[in-house]
Amino acid sequence: LLRWLAGRLADETATLEDTALLPALLAGYPQLANIAILTPEGNVTGSAHPLSGPVNMHDYDAVRRALESKNIEAGLYVIGPIVKRPILHLAYAVRSPEGAVRRVVFVAIDLEWLGRLMEQVELPAEHILLIADRKGVVLASSAKPSSAAVPVGAQIPGLAESERGEKTMINAHIDGRMQPFILAPMEELPGVMIASGLPYSQIYQKANGVFYRMIVWLFLLTLGTVFSVLLFEEVALIRYLRGLSRALRRFGEGDFSARAAVPFGKGELQDMARTFNIMAETLAARHREITEAHAQLDLLARHLQVARESEAQRIARDLHDEAGQVLTSLKMDIADIQKKCRQCALSRGAGDRIEADTAAMSEKIDNMVDFIRRLSARGLPSAIELLAADMEKNSDLAVEVDITDIAGPLDWLVSTALYRIVQEALTNVARHAQASLVRVDLRYDGAEIALTITDNGRGIGSAGGRSGALGIIGMRERANLVGGSFSIEGISGKGTVIAVKIPLRERGEYNENSSG
Repeated sequence: LLRWLAGRLADETATLEDTALLPALLAGYPQLANIAILTPEGNVTGSAHPLSGPVNMHDYDAVRRALESKNIEAGLYVIGPIVKRPILHLAYAVRSPEGAVRRVVFVAIDLEWLGRLMEQVELPAEHILLIADRKGVVLASSAKPSSAAVPVGAQIPGLAESERGEKTMINAHIDGRMQPFILAPMEELPGVMIASGLPYSQIYQKANGVFYRMIVWLFLLTLGTVFSVLLFEEVALIRYLRGLSRALRRFGEGDFSARAAVPFGKGELQDMARTFNIMAETLAARHREITEAHAQLDLLARHLQVARESEAQRIARDLHDEAGQVLTSLKMDIADIQKKCRQCALSRGAGDRIEADTAAMSEKIDNMVDFIRRLSARGLPSAIELLAADMEKNSDLAVEVDITDIAGPLDWLVSTALYRIVQEALTNVARHAQASLVRVDLRYDGAEIALTITDNGRGIGSAGGRSGALGIIGMRERANLVGGSFSIEGISGKGTVIAVKIPLRERGEYNENSSG
């Protein structure tokens, strides 16, 4: 009809002067609500439905699209400005040979008629058939008039034009629930879609069928899995567990090289075997450390025994050298007194000489007693100073001693430990460090005693020293014996620093700790 009208108006001078033509045409098309002709500006110049006044339709979607197209264009759901009821415009532009728009003809499809036509369509139960415009507004529905689920004029989210011009599966909200639809464009009417809704019962029926088949397959798969697990447990799992048990038994019997075979793959069994192997490596390393520690302690015990014997011999030599000379002198004096006594009767004044000689002998004896007392009861500061002086006397090493005042006498075990550490350190410096200066600092802050020994030698690393050397082990053990800490650090070419810190305790606590 639109193309026929366009052919009638193709001539620029052609008009439809016969006002009865359009109403007559409308009478022959019951599906139409109106037929009209517009100017390119959208003014209505002819209408099959009577006009109540001037009408301009330039802004209607079908007219705007027709002005820009050479095809028949469909509009949107509207309430017709002339017929005043729901319609859908179809518009077609009449153009000159040069392509200029001369007229626009349109028809208005009566949506009530379209709805009655949809009601005559026989569909399977629960199927829904919809006709919608490009914005998803329902133009006609196969639903019964009593159903308010899909009223004409309602916009359904998701029900929109398929821009690709092909069938599309969509989901739309119908009556409060998501309804699947197959959406397809209507042939020769771009912008008008046919939407066919799939019934939920059929969807559920197919879904249930898939679900039940899946349940059956899962049941069969479960049976097969259980059987496979039992077979694997019997053939592989128990075999690996027995191997792990044998490794545990060997390890418990003292074979620290026993390891468990790690099965291929990942799982609890593999983690158990790896954990056992890590535990075995750790325990074997600890066993080696304990063995080495025992060996070092044995060496230390022998070294301490030798040191004690050497010290005892040194004290014995000191006593022999000093006391021997004094006693020899006393012996000679006594012999002289005896000689004088024999001459007493022959020489006058012999009694005075005997008294003087006796006084000299008494003084020598007093000096001897004082020396022995000082030798056996001298304090830690003076002992360290004497030790430093002796080291300077017997070597090319200069020793600086800086000692703060220590309030009260120290426990003999602390004094002995500090004295022996200084003695061992000075001996090591003299033998190995190739140093020219060593400094001994002894500090007391009321809570602990800090001893620092620093030299300017090659450093413990360059001097060939080792943290496991007997002398260093001895110093560390002496510090630990009285609850102290010991550290040694050497820097190549810059010397070595020995630091000892001993917390002060009540007298007698060191003996209790050392006995433990």
